[in-house]
Formats: sequence, structure tokens, C-alpha cells
Amino acid sequence: MAISALPLPTPHDLVVDAAALLGGLLGIDWVDTPDHELVSLVEELQRLRSRIRALEAPLLAEIDGRDIARRRLGWGSTVDWYTHLAGVRRGQGKQIVDHARELVAEHPATLEDLGSGSISPEQADVVLDAVDRLPGDEEIRDQAERALLSEATRLTATELARHARGVIEIVDPESTVRAREAQLDREDRVAHQRRFLSITDDGAGGIRVKGRGSVEDGAVLRAALLPLTAPVPETDTTTCRQLPDARDYGVRMWDALVALAQHGLDSDLPPECHGARPRVTVTTDLETLRGELASRGVTEDGLELAPSVVRRLACDADVIPMTLGTAGEVLDVGRTHRLVTAALWRALVQRDRHCAFPGCTRPPVMGHAHHVVPWFEGGETSLSNLVLVCGHHHRTIHQTPWQVRINSDDGLPEFLPPHHHGHPPDWMRSRPRLE
Repeated sequence: MAISALPLPTPHDLVVDAAALLGGLLGIDWVDTPDHELVSLVEELQRLRSRIRALEAPLLAEIDGRDIARRRLGWGSTVDWYTHLAGVRRGQGKQIVDHARELVAEHPATLEDLGSGSISPEQADVVLDAVDRLPGDEEIRDQAERALLSEATRLTATELARHARGVIEIVDPESTVRAREAQLDREDRVAHQRRFLSITDDGAGGIRVKGRGSVEDGAVLRAALLPLTAPVPETDTTTCRQLPDARDYGVRMWDALVALAQHGLDSDLPPECHGARPRVTVTTDLETLRGELASRGVTEDGLELAPSVVRRLACDADVIPMTLGTAGEVLDVGRTHRLVTAALWRALVQRDRHCAFPGCTRPPVMGHAHHVVPWFEGGETSLSNLVLVCGHHHRTIHQTPWQVRINSDDGLPEFLPPHHHGHPPDWMRSRPRLE
């Protein structure tokens, strides 16, 4: 009886089978998977990423060496073909192809560690780039490569890149210093030339801020913003219980930026623009200010503000009344009515010290001058009708049942919280102790 041997699977068959096996895992619901198994799966997937790159490297090196992409597939180069095939950026595609050649021809130690899964593809890229910047002495390059591979077992790619700069400075200090200084100068010039800032409507009731500048610009911005980003305890507007600041770092940075801009508008220090101090200009109608209508306000550059925002801004603003005709033409323009002067603001800060809302101590730089009786309802612009509140609690007063008044006996502000659990609240100035 004749026995015929089955053909051995080719490398292509093995890769196809492996891809099919992994594809079978895509529909699994991992909700009931034990914690340790989830972690183990992700760890093995990271090793698989490294092994795939290690397997890919000699294949790309061979394809490039035979010029298959240009000669057989009609592409301009191996880089063009691989970039299109992998769907990566061209710079990334070129790096992968270049590193594939280097791994096979010059760096077998890095290729071996990549194949074992002990380093990631990103770490291998760091090692190759670092060694490539070293002098041509092969012994020095080998020592540096071994040192970096050893450190890669405990460092991320970012940390390894930082460590690699130190290795280069040790083995080639003079050229490294000169190159680094020239690079920093070049980067600073380019960053300054490419500086810009844009503020655009995001189409969802907010704005999107995008910008770029030099490191020097960043240092100035951080120096100005960081002092205003310290966490500030919040007060539960229902129970008056003091809570940790719920804002994350990004939110606090945003609030600091807005507070700094508002401070610039409130002071006489910013440069003048078109003969007037810089300001936010909002066009709205009297009915919206009075709360009788809910039409949006519009800034000079076209941003739309919600009616509640317009009313809040009007608490501390210059108001210029205009009479418009039925077609929107301007018939008459009244003079500016400054609601809170610099002297009155200083008096308000002297009296309230910080946000007067119970339990809040945000500084005046983050504060607004709130009219107890709105100016457009006949309220006076005087200390007896103003209270210093931060932006958060300014919104609280406008958007919740909380109320504020100036005590007629001592002229200090006090607040009335909403009803809670059916108990009528009392006017307060500080947060009551809750045992």
C-alpha cells in the first residue's frame, strides 16, 4: 500500500492560518473574561506586534533588494508600494523600509530582540535612529546598541529616546552639542515663524481653539496661567456641602485662560485698539436682556451666545443702546454706560475679598461683578447693588434658584439656597458645618 505524504504548509499558508485564527477572536464578548486573562491577552498581543515586525523586516529587505515593487508591481519604489499597502504616512513607510534593511544588514541583535518580543517596534526604531547618529566606529555603535537594548526592557519608547540622547552625548560630545544647539535655534525660528492662533465656532454651541507658538511663548503663557489653576473646593448648591474641585487639569487651564483674558479686559493695562479698550462686543435686544425673549446674542466676529450667557455678561459690561429700524438699520446710537468702573471694582474687591458665594474663596482675578438687581431692570451701579462672584457661581445665581441680596444692616452680601427636603432655607454668608 502506497502512502503519500501531505505537502508541508508554506510560510504564506502559516501566516494566512494565523490571521484566520486571530480573526476568529474578534467577535468574542470579553465581559466575563477574568482580569488576569485580559491582561495576559494584551501582553501576548504586544509580543505578537514585535514578532510581526521582525518577520516583516527580512521580507521587506528582500523585496527592496530585488526591486520587486518597481520591476514587477509598477510602483516607483518599495517605499511607495509599502506605504500604500500598509495605509501609513509616507514618512512612516519610508522609516519602516529603511529600518528593515538596517535590521537585516547591520543590527541582528535588535532584530533578535524584536523577534523575541522583548522590545516593541517603536523601541527598535529608537535604537536604530540613535545608533545611526553615532560616529562610524563599529565598536562604539555596537556598545551603544547593546546598552539601549538593555534599557529597553524597562523604558517606554519616549523614555528610551531621552536616554539615547544621553548615550550619544557620552560617545560624541562635541558634535552632539553643536548639532543640538543648531537644532534648537532652528526649531525656535521655525516655531516663531509658524505661530498662529484661531478661535472658531464648533457648530455645537461652543468654540474650538487651535494654536502654535515658540517655547518662549509657552513659558510666558504657563507662567501666567499656572498660578490660576490650583484646585478650588466646590460647594454643593443644594446641601451646601464642600466638595473637591471636580475640574480636571485641562478644564482648570481653560478657566485660567478665560480669567486672564477677562482680567486684561477689566484693567487699563492692555494696549488700546481702534481708540478704545479691547472688549467683547455682543449685539442683542432689550427683551433678551430682560428675560422676555430667548434670542441669541452675536459677537462682532459672528459667534453666537446663548441668552443666559448674554444676560450674565451684561452684569459687568459697557452697554451702548441703539435704536434700529424695522429693516435693521441703525437710527440712533446712545452713549456708553460703564457699569463697573475701576474704582468701584477696587471697592468691591476690598469689601468681598474673594468670591462671596458660601464656601468659595476663588480670588478676584477669577471674579465677576454681579448686579443683584440687573442694570437693565433699573438696578443701580453701586456697591450696594453689586456682589463679587466667580464665574462658576455667577452661572449658579443666573441658572438655579439660588438668590443673593445685600444686607441692609451691614451692607454685606448673603445668599439664599434653594429649598431642600421641604425645609425653608435661611440666608447665609458662609457654609454651615455639616457633621
